[in-house]
Amino acid sequence: MNDIKTILKELTSLSGVSGHEEEVARYMYEKFKGITDNVAIDNLGNIVCHISSEVKNAPKVLVFGHMDEIGLMIKKVEKNGFLRFERIGGVNRQALPGTHVVVVNSQGTKVNGVIGLKSHHIMKQDEKSRIPEIEEMYIDIGSFSDANVYERGIHVGCFATFKPSFTELNEDIVCSKALDDRAACTVLLRLAEELSKEVDKLNSEVYLVASVQEEFNIRGIMPMVRKINPDIAVGIDITPSFDTPELNCTASDVVLGKGPAITYMNFHGRGTLAGIIPSYKLTEFIEKVAVQNDIKFQREVITGVITETGFICIEGENGIITGNLSIPVRYSHTPIEVADLRDIDMAIKLLLNVIKEIKSFNSFRFIS
Repeated sequence: MNDIKTILKELTSLSGVSGHEEEVARYMYEKFKGITDNVAIDNLGNIVCHISSEVKNAPKVLVFGHMDEIGLMIKKVEKNGFLRFERIGGVNRQALPGTHVVVVNSQGTKVNGVIGLKSHHIMKQDEKSRIPEIEEMYIDIGSFSDANVYERGIHVGCFATFKPSFTELNEDIVCSKALDDRAACTVLLRLAEELSKEVDKLNSEVYLVASVQEEFNIRGIMPMVRKINPDIAVGIDITPSFDTPELNCTASDVVLGKGPAITYMNFHGRGTLAGIIPSYKLTEFIEKVAVQNDIKFQREVITGVITETGFICIEGENGIITGNLSIPVRYSHTPIEVADLRDIDMAIKLLLNVIKEIKSFNSFRFIS
């Protein structure tokens, strides 16, 4: 479990908001290259690690997770040196006031800052129970003028992330920003390492993809999907854990420590209709492999969540057989996301066995 913890700690220490995943991409690329030479990156920043099979005409299997994290983008520099911002992705507004952030300037230098709020002593009574609107919030980097902000290389268009704060709450329970979706990046790296040792056991061409811009438009991965043109695709992302006091498993039984959740449906539920009902044959196959290998898993049906799988499944001339695996996380889209390392470890073991058991594309056809 220590290797999972080490990789996850390193990954979450990096800044990588949507559209600015360079730090994470460089890390993933170098780690993949240390395992195999068959690694490539496209113009958007998607990285693919290809583990080849010795079997001719083997089905193409894509396993993917995104590198980017939610964050902020500077939209205005005030005369007195404070920074106004917009959210990149679904940042939880409730978690912002009083939060430590890191602003990345035009040279890539990281500048510490905090999201300020009115001192409690002078708040009006109604203000004490109200969450400020994004338009009211600002970042304080300790500058007293816009000129000083510009001197420090910060301007409109620079981005900010939550300040890294990887913490072990218990032996297997960790807390950090960007567990969504660096947990999946950790899975991809461990899969590459293990699969590269067992090429003789592979009956499929495996493509491990670390994708970009999922938190912003969910479609950053699409050029890579079209290039690979897989027969089967399995996504890895996080999902809300329902074991906290205010949720108490009323809407779902997905919790920390009981293994990855196999998705039966996810649906955004707001704005543009989007989500996925994965291939039931692939979903049943994943469950069967979990049972055969004594790997704990959960089942997931959720509204309010959307993943890249919802768009990947409709690609290609005939569509792509798609499944989804979710790692439970508490307090998602905040600086204090909490996960259980055992769930990540079980996701690795499950996917490793699923990949090795896939022998033919035909068994997953809609009607066979």
